[in-house]
Amino acid sequence: GTYLIDNCGEVVNYWDTPTTDLHPKLLPNGDLLYITFGAIEVVDWNGLYVKGLYHGDPDLELVYEVIPLENGNYLSLGRRDFSIEQFEAIGYNYGSGNPSSPTVVDVVVELDGQTGDIVWEWNISDHVIQERDANAPNYGSISSSPELLDLDAIEFFDWTFYESFMINGMDYNPDLDQIALSVRKISEVIIIDHSTTTEEAAGHTGGNSGKGGDILYRWGNPRNYDRGSSIDRQLFFQHNPNWITEGEHAGKLIIYDNGLTRPGVSFEDRYSTAPIIAPPMDELGNYIIEEGEAFGPAEPDFLLSGSETDSPFYSSYTSGAEVLPNGNIYITEGIDGRLMEFNTEGELVWQYTVPGVSFIFRTEKYAIDYPAFVDRELVPSGTISGIPSQYDCQLLTSTEAIVTNEQVFKASHLAGTHQILLENLKGSGLQYNLYNVQGQLLQSGQTASSQHTLDSSQLSDGLYVVQLATLRNLNLSTFKIMIND
Repeated sequence: GTYLIDNCGEVVNYWDTPTTDLHPKLLPNGDLLYITFGAIEVVDWNGLYVKGLYHGDPDLELVYEVIPLENGNYLSLGRRDFSIEQFEAIGYNYGSGNPSSPTVVDVVVELDGQTGDIVWEWNISDHVIQERDANAPNYGSISSSPELLDLDAIEFFDWTFYESFMINGMDYNPDLDQIALSVRKISEVIIIDHSTTTEEAAGHTGGNSGKGGDILYRWGNPRNYDRGSSIDRQLFFQHNPNWITEGEHAGKLIIYDNGLTRPGVSFEDRYSTAPIIAPPMDELGNYIIEEGEAFGPAEPDFLLSGSETDSPFYSSYTSGAEVLPNGNIYITEGIDGRLMEFNTEGELVWQYTVPGVSFIFRTEKYAIDYPAFVDRELVPSGTISGIPSQYDCQLLTSTEAIVTNEQVFKASHLAGTHQILLENLKGSGLQYNLYNVQGQLLQSGQTASSQHTLDSSQLSDGLYVVQLATLRNLNLSTFKIMIND
């Protein structure tokens, strides 16, 4: 099943979801979103069925990650069946010491939120290159094509099963309309354009970037495109890229670098890291890469190292990292089922080991003022098993720590216009809830714009409450609005 626990490790809600695949998400309204048997499913706070979406394509399996979009649709990672003939047609090197025989390629799909139909798709096989077989259609110069992925860069240490590149994690940036992907078997994080059509996503032109579905940015292993050597490698079979939306690192990416095969490290001393990077961009929003050089930065802006904290961490598989609203870094050490929160000095401030489990894919830590918890009693009902966390149960991650003396949102009634103006003063998108004084939800929604107006013409004169948060559910603010039209 799926458990929501407090800082003591005590269960405050439980969903009977025995077939949940890898990473369920708690939505702002209290629903639980997850993938099951290759389909998307949503249940409410009490575990009651809300919706299920299946795309109907027998060649496509949804895996790992599903993200709700502002338009009501869902982004998901997937594996699409791919034959030996199809791999050979794009220059894949079977034999010659290659022990792998992949049968799937990685895709990202957008599913209609009502029907489950595929309304957009990006396929990694459309954006590969190799310079070994001149007879293959994607033959070319790897060093001159950093926007394409080298088929021969796929590593076989990880395993030799059906995977090819193996995308194992994803995040979406609604402000940029871009997707960050963790491509595990080449040890890189890449960014692609979501603003394309499916046809453009299969090509090299179109979309906001003008580059179609080609790689806009990549980081972690520049040797893959002949713009570096082994000493320039930063990532080692990583997971879970996340855009940071608040605080001093807003706009940057954090990644869980598993550290598998990290050179110069003995088996006993292996460690993982959580690097934070700022992809360099110009004033037009294009990612910067100089002729003959690799994408920057050469080193992370910040690095939480499992070898340098007061509580070392390492997991060769699964796992995740995210920056919390209070600026701390939250780690899921997947293999051991250990959850940790570190401050920026690398000091452990909270820890809990989930008893009796291993290979947790990832977990999320939600602030105590996360909208899903509003008007719900989070009553502890005992631990799953074992003993509670020995840390202070009152060490709750609140958004208050990050917004000290800084106003993030503004809500005001525009007298005589029948409109309520909502603003995110930091210039990014927002989500909103409008309640009457009895606590009834009247309107809710989200927008990528920093300003949004609500129609108040059908509202009676009186007091109302507006709740605002960022699109990533941070910096929750509440306003009282008096309507007198």
